[in-house]
Amino acid sequence: MHRSLVRSGVAAAVAFALFQLGGCGGGGSSSTSSSTSTVTATSVNGTVAAGSAVVGATVTLTDATGAQATATTNTQGAYTISVKGMTAPFLIVATDAAGISAPLVSVLAKLPNGTAPAVANVTTLTTAIAAMLTASGNPLDLASTTALAKVTLPSVQIATITLDTMLTKILTQNGILTAGFDPIGTAFTPNHTGADAVIDTVSVVSAANGGLLLLSNAAPGTTIALNNQTAQSIALAAPSAAANYLEPLASLLTACAATGTLNTSCSPAIDSAYLESGSTDLAVAHSLTEATLTGAVFGSPKTLAFFTRNGKQLALVQLPVTLASGTPTALYTIAQQLSTPVTLASGTQLGWDLIGNQSQFAVAIMSQIQRRTFLDSKLSDVNRYESGLKIAIPTTSNPTVYSASVTGPGLAAPIWLMQRNALGISSLGLSDQPLSAAPVSPATTSSNTELYRWSWQSLSSTANFTPAASSGYYSAQSIDASTVPLYSTYTVTFYDQNGAQLGQSSIINPGSPLNAAAGSTVAWPTLLPDFATQFLTPAGSLASVQYAMSVTWSSLVNGQNLAYPVTSVQIQASPGTSTGSTTAINGFSIGAPNNTTVGQYQTTVFAGVNAAGVQTCTNCPFPALTSGGSRLVQLGGGRSGITYYDMTQYND
Repeated sequence: MHRSLVRSGVAAAVAFALFQLGGCGGGGSSSTSSSTSTVTATSVNGTVAAGSAVVGATVTLTDATGAQATATTNTQGAYTISVKGMTAPFLIVATDAAGISAPLVSVLAKLPNGTAPAVANVTTLTTAIAAMLTASGNPLDLASTTALAKVTLPSVQIATITLDTMLTKILTQNGILTAGFDPIGTAFTPNHTGADAVIDTVSVVSAANGGLLLLSNAAPGTTIALNNQTAQSIALAAPSAAANYLEPLASLLTACAATGTLNTSCSPAIDSAYLESGSTDLAVAHSLTEATLTGAVFGSPKTLAFFTRNGKQLALVQLPVTLASGTPTALYTIAQQLSTPVTLASGTQLGWDLIGNQSQFAVAIMSQIQRRTFLDSKLSDVNRYESGLKIAIPTTSNPTVYSASVTGPGLAAPIWLMQRNALGISSLGLSDQPLSAAPVSPATTSSNTELYRWSWQSLSSTANFTPAASSGYYSAQSIDASTVPLYSTYTVTFYDQNGAQLGQSSIINPGSPLNAAAGSTVAWPTLLPDFATQFLTPAGSLASVQYAMSVTWSSLVNGQNLAYPVTSVQIQASPGTSTGSTTAINGFSIGAPNNTTVGQYQTTVFAGVNAAGVQTCTNCPFPALTSGGSRLVQLGGGRSGITYYDMTQYND
């Protein structure tokens, strides 16, 4: 019944679109129209927003012939691009300069008649429409001129009507007529009202196998797969809170950051009972320092999901923040509804504050996906994608914690982390074998990873990868991550060196659970060939002992800077058999990478320096790449609650 209603609406949209197409070019007799030249718009403008304006975004417009033009958004997220001499349809991709959100996409099937600029917004809503024009659900597939040529006004109208049907309750809540709402062509202001409030409420997130899902923060358990088969009559739920309910927090947190007091004294933004990852300080809770966040500027919070726990109304939120150094980042935390709203000096009512995850221990869990490329020719070294969870438990913040177990969705049995035997890293590593009880000192793990794998897929159809059955950091069997709920909660149990339980924490994963197959849809950065040859092959000029290494890579994909922003570069090196040592050496980069040219970056990795920039050992260089040894370079980054790792390795 509902589906037939949607189909009827789609049919009406098609008829309307065909009417518009038929009416283009002016009226009058055939002789008059044949002698009259139709004037069409010569520029395209719009707003780039994901609830808040995306400032400084690079907007790239590609036309039907593959020609491109670019612009940068202003402080209101607005852009203008000349399309004189270009041919519709157009694909428009906006890349967030801060790297917090994934690229946003829009399409413009046809330029309107007249001299006024054409409007083409680029938002989460337009990204959903673009996804519904593809078979895979990945809107970036439209970058192909063959795929883009299939974008027509009727096809865009069909996708728009389908989207409007799914957003009926949310559109109505925000005073927008559901009939004929055009997210692409309707101008709006990114001020958390009207169309922008709708963008605040919904999210477009990664699907398990790639592609995208649409959901409302009011009921994140209900997701809709977006592709050219989407014909949903499900009306996503509208939240009870107004879209701007957290807006006062941005200015309150920025004011506290100016004085370096982002702790429980930052009232009323941070609750007196705030506790997150073992700290009452927002900076420390997110592996930063008070000095790092001093002078930071917070942006508008984004609510990912509302939920109830122990009778309290809570929300999982993303806090965009620009550090005083200019480096952008995003923090994930928990907000709670206050029993009695606080009236601010401006007269604004603050009904929510930050309460944190209430964990007594420092721990973070996020979705992770990786691409592993081997430069050697060992049969067991199969190029592959792997996915699962990143479980970060820093040892410096948890001095009494010797091990931990994790249970939750996607984990058939508890997985264990414990002290590592490698140098240059300060976090627990996954056990290198299955455990049934907490390990006791001096037991350590040689796995040298905190990345648990529940899915894997070889890049080649001629090579198979099967993890060792005894491994503690691979699932016993590959699972289907689409069965794992979005924003799942995991129980982490902590133990001391004697195996005695210290306590438990409930941790929410803010990222989409992914299968390894999603790796084929990720825009990956790549090491520059010269560096890889010199450092990652035994005959390379840099194969000898190294105390520090300059690493270079490219983030260009199809000529655009689309790869996830690399924020951390790690080197792992194990000595050869002739050295008599088995101790692996880790090293991390410090600070933001240098942008050497368009889409190319460089940073220096220091042996023995951990992710916090602390030298953890003395005279511990990366060993030479000799027989029995190995080297790995990892380009790490994250956005939208997912961590990405591109790993290039040589095992001699």
